Amino acid sequence: MADAASQDFMGRVIGAASQGAVGAVVAASLSAVTEPLVNNMLVNRATLGQAIKELDPNKIKSYLNTTLATNFIKFPFFEATNIIMQGVDLPPTARGAALGSVFCTITLPITNYRFRKSMNLPVTPGNLYQAYPPTVLRDIIYGIARNKVSAFLISLNPTFANSTMGRVVNMFTTVVAACVLSAPGNELRGYCLQPPDRKQSFADFFQPIKFIRSTSVGAVIMGISLAIGSLATPQVEKFVTKLRDYLQKNPVSYILLILFFVQQILQMRRQTELVQAVQNGSTK
Repeated sequence: MADAASQDFMGRVIGAASQGAVGAVVAASLSAVTEPLVNNMLVNRATLGQAIKELDPNKIKSYLNTTLATNFIKFPFFEATNIIMQGVDLPPTARGAALGSVFCTITLPITNYRFRKSMNLPVTPGNLYQAYPPTVLRDIIYGIARNKVSAFLISLNPTFANSTMGRVVNMFTTVVAACVLSAPGNELRGYCLQPPDRKQSFADFFQPIKFIRSTSVGAVIMGISLAIGSLATPQVEKFVTKLRDYLQKNPVSYILLILFFVQQILQMRRQTELVQAVQNGSTK
């Protein structure tokens, strides 16, 4: 029984990670355009029209590589960690706070790297943990809100919550609500990240219209991305269950699976070496 429960738990973790992975692709595609806009409005307090005029198509294309790479780390990590933390014997608020703290501490260098790339700012080891206090505050509030709002929505209609439409609607609502509730921490982070030569006063920086403008775009992107990602979760969990049952009945498949992954890794290394050889040859 314990072994079956453990396997089911791992299936849920993998399913959550897959939800994050799908959400990562959707969010990366949207964020490549909107994140430079949001960061410009958040930090520089530019108007929407001004931020749109300053968009550069070449930089958007280049920034897409950054958003994809960082999202594939952050999104699955958060969703999988969220499931893991649900198995920890802590009150919901403490569990959400621990989730936010762990997530922020581990991923802040990625967040700041991505932020500085979107703003065309230099990246150094010294600024990878820049604005840690407001960021961890934001992520703690987000983690608590995700748990609280999700539990509340499920309690309203458990049957709807278990349906496909229910998972999509509840995930979108939960993520948007969590983003909005944690937005003050994000605004404080933006205030701390202002360039010294263009730093605005506290009173000038914190204005309701600017707060709404910078918060709404990011919240909707996160909500859409993870809502779409939630569609993949049941299918992945079913696949993991079937794969586990097949491997248990056919132990030799473990060896074949390991050999397959080793072959893929070696193939990737060969392709990388070939590309490097071609590039080195073209520069001579």
